[in-house]
Amino acid sequence: MKFPKKFTTINIILAVSLVLIAAGYIFYRYPILGDDTIIINVDDDSGNFFVSKENVKEIIDSLKLDNPSRRVSNMQLKMIEKALEQQDFILDAQVSRDLKGNIIIDIAQEQPIARLMGNNGKGAYINKEKKIIELSDNFSARVMVISGEGADSLMSPGFMDSKVGQDFYDFIDYIKADEFWNPQVAMLDVDKDFEVTIYPQVGQHLFEFGYFGNFEKKFNKMKIFYNEIIPKKGWGAYRLVKVQYNGQIVCR
Repeated sequence: MKFPKKFTTINIILAVSLVLIAAGYIFYRYPILGDDTIIINVDDDSGNFFVSKENVKEIIDSLKLDNPSRRVSNMQLKMIEKALEQQDFILDAQVSRDLKGNIIIDIAQEQPIARLMGNNGKGAYINKEKKIIELSDNFSARVMVISGEGADSLMSPGFMDSKVGQDFYDFIDYIKADEFWNPQVAMLDVDKDFEVTIYPQVGQHLFEFGYFGNFEKKFNKMKIFYNEIIPKKGWGAYRLVKVQYNGQIVCR
């Protein structure tokens, strides 16, 4: 049976139209992976700059997703997200697609609260999740420094999960959260028994803190030194202030 020529022509037009519609759908759903389709947002409100947009692009390029069609599937978006989250200093990565087909990458960076400098020459950060993370070659966070044998202990595997490690984190977190002590405490020198000497940002004096336990009472004594003793004696009157004794502040 032979179909009319007009009917065959209509079928061809319909078939071509369907192919074009399907191609348009694929183009929208799987955009080209190029600089103009990727929007990278790196959260640097905390003042940390461990990760740059260039770093993120390099990680994506290393995945070699630029196949001949250069289309990005939902599965590949998950691959990008997983690869980013495995990188140092990336705390969280969210990869999605907006209504225009752009690939949106939102990066949350690690937030160190202290830098460790051990006697063995090694260094690291403690982050807000109580984890030890390596130092960065790209950026140095402006945070309190912890030195001495105690810093070596904090960097040892599993120590932060111990009772002493957890309690010491509470100690430095208290300093970090306080509006006065956070900018004033520059360094903690911690010995093997976790007895602490505090080096302030302002002044030539040191605080002999003793064991870090009962830290709130000891910080209250330090405030008495600043609020009552310094106004009477002056900033240069004492070089050593001992606050580890019950009911006493010893100044020398």
